[in-house]
Amino acid sequence: MKPNIWEFLKKPDATYAVSHNGKILSDSILEKNLNDELCIRYGFCGHEYDAICGQLNRSGKCTVDLNSSNPTHLCILD
Repeated sequence: MKPNIWEFLKKPDATYAVSHNGKILSDSILEKNLNDELCIRYGFCGHEYDAICGQLNRSGKCTVDLNSSNPTHLCILD
């Protein structure tokens, strides 16, 4: 099975970065644009978006493995 790992990072300058399988897709998403970027551009909407943002607010980083058995609730702390 091919890896399908998404990483989300809240940066010190109050922007966000998104990478997929180690490749940076976006490196300076403004907080006001985060919903549009994650939902419209990358497909993380609803509960997935809420879980990602919740983890970003708690720790500043969220890793989602879409090959896991329950990806909508999986945020792994590194």
